[in-house]
Amino acid sequence: MASLGGLEPPTHCLEGSSCPDSFFGLGAKADPQRGATAFPNDERNVALSRRGSLSNPVSCQRRGVELATLSDALTAYLICAKAEGRSPKTILWVTSSVGYFRKFLGGDPDIRAIAANDLRRFIIALQESPKYNRHPYNKPRQERLSPQSIETYARAIRAFFGFLHREELIDSNPMQKVKMPKVPVKVVPTFSEQEIEKLLSQPDRNSDRGFRDYTILVTFYDTAIRLSELTGLGEGGIDFDNGYLKVMGKGSKERYVPFGRVVAKALLKYKIKHRPEPIGTDKFFLTMDGRPLDAGRLEKIVKEYGQKAGLGRCYPHKLRHTSSVAYLRNGGDPFTLQKKLGHSSLQMTRHYSNLADSDIRAAHLKHSPADRLKG
Repeated sequence: MASLGGLEPPTHCLEGSSCPDSFFGLGAKADPQRGATAFPNDERNVALSRRGSLSNPVSCQRRGVELATLSDALTAYLICAKAEGRSPKTILWVTSSVGYFRKFLGGDPDIRAIAANDLRRFIIALQESPKYNRHPYNKPRQERLSPQSIETYARAIRAFFGFLHREELIDSNPMQKVKMPKVPVKVVPTFSEQEIEKLLSQPDRNSDRGFRDYTILVTFYDTAIRLSELTGLGEGGIDFDNGYLKVMGKGSKERYVPFGRVVAKALLKYKIKHRPEPIGTDKFFLTMDGRPLDAGRLEKIVKEYGQKAGLGRCYPHKLRHTSSVAYLRNGGDPFTLQKKLGHSSLQMTRHYSNLADSDIRAAHLKHSPADRLKG
């Protein structure tokens, strides 16, 4: 059985704190020779999303054709996933994870010989593997991989075998009874209202660049849209009359996101006074020479102003978290927030609700009836 030390690091998304750290760190490219994928493998194109579901499929059954190896199974998955319209991010999540699992097993094993205990051994090996081991840019660290990363690899492999069984490419699913490793529930990181005010005060609003950057920051905070959604926002996607942004969310799902008066004024002023003439694009936020701002540049803008404001780690998804909690604290309800964020379930919204509920305890400690009793 191969050592985990020989595995290459997967590429991962950089959208926010919920995105797990990589096996050996960020930056390596997937290996097409191992069936990892021929799809775009920029770090931001890898979404280790809990919504990487393989449900509601187009049938890709290959009756009368037997799969011999794990590589054959990866090829079958790749064809079917493309036919079903799965996103490149979901496909890369599954194929790269299965590719590392194959390397761990050694060679190209017979698909029928793979058992549940193989995945369990893989999980144990991940738990014992140091972070950034044999990474080309980062030095190995003593700490282990995060539980989130380990659970992500295991979940992708289980989903892959679920696909094979669903399409009758294997007789039974050996991973069906494998329990996923537990992931600690962490408090969602957010900024305080004072920190947000300090952040928004950093750009020079008298300059074209500074006003653009201010508009980006306040739009992130007010609407809680994702980095990819702001990157893809077109000029025609802003409805000034009704106060909505039309964005393309995860899974190619389009939705309308409301914005308030402050953002409306900022967007309109940027469009009329500070936005350069676009060059071959309809994207709304542009570089100073009229080209679309990509995700990397937008991230850098948020990070740099966060550093200027002394906020430590500052990234678009943290503004999304902060906006969501602030929305609930200001009287918004979880169901409306779920639609605004584009979540398919209330699971993540509940985290925001729990964090907003901490205000109740703070208020109680301040106004506790029993604490005010004398003696």
